[in-house]
Amino acid sequence: MRIADAMMKYLELNEVECIFGIAAGTTSSIVDAIIDTKIQQITVRHEGAASYCANAYSGMSNKLGVCMVGGIGAANALTGIYAAKRDKNPVLIITGGVQREQMGKGAIQELDTETMFSGCTRYSKMVQKEDVLSELKKAIELALTPPFAPVHICIPMDLQKSEFTGELPSKVDTRFLDMDLSQYNDSIIKATDIINKEEKGIIMVGKGARGFSKEIKELSKRLQWPIITTPQAKGVIPTNFEINLGNYGFQSTDLAYDYVKNGQATCLLVLGSSLGESATLNYNPMLVKNRKVIHIDWDFKELGKTFETDVKINSDLKMALSDILKMVNKKEEKFERKLPLNKVYEKNHTGLSIRVFLEEIIKVLPKDTQYICDIGEFMNFVFKYLSIDEESDFDMSLNYGAMGSGVGSAVGVSMAKPNKPVAVIVGDGSFLMNGMEIITAKEYNRPIIYFVVNNAMLSYVEYGHKFIYGRTLPGFRQERIELAQMTKAMGINSMKISSIEDVVKVKEFITDLDRPYVIELVTDGSERPAVADRFKALAKINTI
Repeated sequence: MRIADAMMKYLELNEVECIFGIAAGTTSSIVDAIIDTKIQQITVRHEGAASYCANAYSGMSNKLGVCMVGGIGAANALTGIYAAKRDKNPVLIITGGVQREQMGKGAIQELDTETMFSGCTRYSKMVQKEDVLSELKKAIELALTPPFAPVHICIPMDLQKSEFTGELPSKVDTRFLDMDLSQYNDSIIKATDIINKEEKGIIMVGKGARGFSKEIKELSKRLQWPIITTPQAKGVIPTNFEINLGNYGFQSTDLAYDYVKNGQATCLLVLGSSLGESATLNYNPMLVKNRKVIHIDWDFKELGKTFETDVKINSDLKMALSDILKMVNKKEEKFERKLPLNKVYEKNHTGLSIRVFLEEIIKVLPKDTQYICDIGEFMNFVFKYLSIDEESDFDMSLNYGAMGSGVGSAVGVSMAKPNKPVAVIVGDGSFLMNGMEIITAKEYNRPIIYFVVNNAMLSYVEYGHKFIYGRTLPGFRQERIELAQMTKAMGINSMKISSIEDVVKVKEFITDLDRPYVIELVTDGSERPAVADRFKALAKINTI
């Protein structure tokens, strides 16, 4: 068999279920080899979506995400691989190269992908000898070694067609891909000693804590320490958990912000967060002021990077939480969450309220909906007001912050959660970048609902420039495009909402969730988030 066939059989052996990409001349043999496996090729509309999908699929499934592109498409896929690096997801990108004898001669679509991807992957290799399978195994092992990371291999066209000799390598065994735990025991003992001494504390949950909701809730109840979640960790702990104070960081809930600020808690336990800009209100020291800080993360580079830390624990959360639960004492003083999470809505704008829409739509959509948030001003309302409860989940790539990443990744989330509906919240600017991926959703019959906030402007840019410079450019406001009409022309079921009263119509509209839907939310953009956290960061304003 060809090396291309051996590659696909090896990916199948390693339980790869789907590959996102667009076929190209430089990958044609590998694409052809997919036919003889159970792997599903998901053909997207743009290579950027292929890498966004692979990243989101990996993050939501805890499996290896794979995308494959060829030629110049590799450059288009670069942004999604950078997102995977920031999100710490195991993603394998396979690119095809020109024939080895043509290299350096100016062949059509010749590109040095090894160098190009070296800055955003743990491993990037142009394979030029017939050791492709050992390189493939090495790349997968590196991707799946904690902390996870994307990897890249490029296979020249002629090498793909070459005859494979020998046997397939053994399946990657993740049990042996582990981190250095030499300091672990001492750190756990020191951490639990502090926790037992401090009566009041805060548990801060980051995206890296996905999958450990049960253990974290148990710890929170035992200590009676409330939980705050970073913007990217929305949904890791259900909003309705009795001592979850909600989002902290960019667009904190009022309850979370006030509790952090009032200083009652004397200890901060950070679980799976890099404590980046969005999670810390622009690195505001209010989060750690006069508090003992315990930070647990499987990436040692994140420990102590942002704030001084009393105890650094480089560990997988599964093991660390298990040991902490065995060693901490139950606190007697009960914590009472004082609802609501946010101040009562007061209309101070014209047009459709995105806040009220988010508060109402969760009553209409299925309880197991998987929510995706794109990048734009609307995301501030999502952080603060969207509730994610037990059966639902949430995903976004905030730290890399690429517009269009959410709408581009939706099919990847849907493939990771094949039996659940997906709801994408995206602005018109991002939708016009990567919105053609709704055709991909249509062709693969994915139950995805795209809520497109259409305010006919790049509102984050418009209001950001007004905040920082006091003026804007005319091009930030744009002619309104009738997006529902546009997507109807593509054969997508579409409707338009311009008032809150119309929200009740959504339930009947999406009765048969076996295909994608587009719901255009027409607003004038006059409703503003309560706090301009990102604008303050750009203006270098930092207040407590």
